[in-house]
Amino acid sequence: MGKPIIVGGAPTAPGRPDNVVELARALGEADTLPTKQLTDTPALIAQEADLYLKCEAAIENMRFAFWAAGKALQVVRDAKLYRAEFDTFEEYTQLKWDITPQYAGKLIRTWRVAEALFQARPGGDLETIVSKKLGYGHAWALVPLVEGHDVRAAVYLYLGLVKAKGASVTAALVQGAVEALPKAAAGHKAKTEEAVVAYLASLEDETRPTADPAKAVRALSKAAKAFDTGTVRAALEHDPERARAAVQSLIEVLSSVSGVKVTFLESDGEDAELDSGTEDAGESADGGPEDEAMAASTA
Repeated sequence: MGKPIIVGGAPTAPGRPDNVVELARALGEADTLPTKQLTDTPALIAQEADLYLKCEAAIENMRFAFWAAGKALQVVRDAKLYRAEFDTFEEYTQLKWDITPQYAGKLIRTWRVAEALFQARPGGDLETIVSKKLGYGHAWALVPLVEGHDVRAAVYLYLGLVKAKGASVTAALVQGAVEALPKAAAGHKAKTEEAVVAYLASLEDETRPTADPAKAVRALSKAAKAFDTGTVRAALEHDPERARAAVQSLIEVLSSVSGVKVTFLESDGEDAELDSGTEDAGESADGGPEDEAMAASTA
C-alpha cells in the first residue's frame, strides 16, 4: 500500500479526509460498496447523504490534484531533482510514477492556467462555479491560448464563458471559444467577453431547429384559404394603409423564399402595380428570356 499523499491547499469541509488513502478508505471495503439505490425516497437518507459527501470529497480531490502534480513535475524536471535515482526525467516519470513523459508534459503545460483561475477570485457565483467546474479537461483546452498569448488571456476567456453559461460550461465549449477568439481580443477583458457572447450566439444559430416542411405546406394552404378576396377587401376598407403594408410585407417574405422576383410600383392613386416573374437561375443576365410580367392592382 502506498504512502498517504497529503494534498495541501485542497478545499476541505468538516469531516472530510485530507489524504488520498483516507478518501478511498472512507468509502468502505470493495465487497460492501452499494450496487443499487439504497432507498426509494426522493431525498437522501442520512446514510446516503454521508456516503455522497465522501464520494464528492474523493472526486473533488482528484480535480485539484492534477495541477498540483503538474507544478511538482515541472520543479522536479527543471531542477533535476530526480538525478540521485534516475538518469533522465523520462525514466523518473515512467519508473517512479508509471506515467508517460507525454502525459507528464501535458500536466506541466496545464498547471499555470489552472492555478491562475483558482487564484483569480472573481467573487460570488463565478468563483463558486470555477471551483466546482474547472478540471483537467477545461484547463487543457485553454493551453493553446496560454501558449499563443498568455495566462491572463486564458483567464479572461474562461471567466467570460462561466459568466455567460454558468455551470453548463464544458471542455468542448472552452475549446471552441479558444479557437473562435480573434487575436485582437486576446488579453483584453471586454473584447474577450464580447467575442465569447458572439461565439455562443453562433452556436445557437447552428443548433436552432429547422421548421418541418410538411407543417409549412399545411400552414401556407390554411393561410391561402383564410385570405379570400372578400376578407382582404374588407381589411383594406377598414384600415387601407396598415392593410397594404401588411400585404406588401407578406409578399416580400414569400417571394424571398419562393424564387419569385417581385417589384412594387408606386402609383399616384390608391392603386398599385406589381410586377413579378419567376427567375431562371440557369439563364445568364443578358442572354435569358424576358420575365413574364403580371400587373395586379388593389382598389
